[in-house]
Amino acid sequence: MYTTQVKTAALPVARWLDAYCRPERFRDACQACPDYGKVWSCPPGVPDARTAFAPFRTVCLVGVRVDYAPETIAGAVTPERTEELRQASYGVVKKQLLSTLLELEKAVPGSWTVAAGRCEQCETCARREGRPCRKRSRMRYSFSAFGFDLGELARKELGLELLWAERGLPAYNAAIAAFLTP
Repeated sequence: MYTTQVKTAALPVARWLDAYCRPERFRDACQACPDYGKVWSCPPGVPDARTAFAPFRTVCLVGVRVDYAPETIAGAVTPERTEELRQASYGVVKKQLLSTLLELEKAVPGSWTVAAGRCEQCETCARREGRPCRKRSRMRYSFSAFGFDLGELARKELGLELLWAERGLPAYNAAIAAFLTP
């Protein structure tokens, strides 16, 4: 169905923010997203990146490239089937990546994770009901929530081009997370 490749890079947090954090550039796209204001990991209400990351010196970027087998790509014949295949591969990898980084947080005092994509800890976010996050200890913000240029970051720091497909699956998807240390 799929194979994975992992790429990593470490850089100073100040350089990471200066080179790739551009919330003003992505604000309109964020506000147009159907999750805007409905998911705790999404704006509004996400902390300012420079403030949130001030306690950290180093960021380790982790990119997991999920390469689809030709038969998997060929099986993505409807939008529903495409999403099923994507969740059974990329979705699984993304959840494993977050779980691994959350375990690493326990081993490295003062560390913090930026998730690959939006939070998917609950089937329906409590924010939609006007209630506090049910899994605050596991919820992490994504790069998009802070306004990072993920395409440029992936290309320049991890050597990964982000791919998109108009229909079906691209040759691969990439899950990109970050692990910050003091």
